[in-house]
Amino acid sequence: MFQLNSDTVYAIKKGDRKIILKLYHYTFQVLMGNAVRYTTDPETQMQIVNNAFMKIVTNIERFQPGTAYFSWAKQIVKREIIDDFRKNKRYKELFQYNDDYKSESLITEPETDTTFEAEELQLILNTLPPATKMVFNLYAIDGYTTAEIMEDLNISYETVKWHMKEARKRLRTQLNTNQLKRS
Repeated sequence: MFQLNSDTVYAIKKGDRKIILKLYHYTFQVLMGNAVRYTTDPETQMQIVNNAFMKIVTNIERFQPGTAYFSWAKQIVKREIIDDFRKNKRYKELFQYNDDYKSESLITEPETDTTFEAEELQLILNTLPPATKMVFNLYAIDGYTTAEIMEDLNISYETVKWHMKEARKRLRTQLNTNQLKRS
């Protein structure tokens, strides 16, 4: 079992490749799990994971041994996902929204009582357009506030609301379709 203590942090700072490789194996699933939630392209997922890992290694002195390493690593990969999304040439185009939205909460209680496997839920989330998926994941799964999403993605409140409404509408349709298939 890999132990991330002050000795391993010191070894990582000094560039010990064996320890860095062990850290990569120790961290990979957590980083990839986050990347898979936001992107469907395996090449982009690996790029995000590798970039995030490089930031972890580069900034390892900021990690305090004895604290929650995976929470720290998840924050780094989320920042990398957002940065990667911003680099997209069509960034502004993806965030165009339709003014046809109602004043309602961003997420409402589900209308159906269904249970899904994680893989099935991920497939459903992958049907969302990239910007809508990004906003939904940040809000509903990662617990970002509307203000944090607005700031991180540099979009307006109305745009966040529109994407949440669109995600809710599309997900509800997919969930209802899947439930009918199960019956």
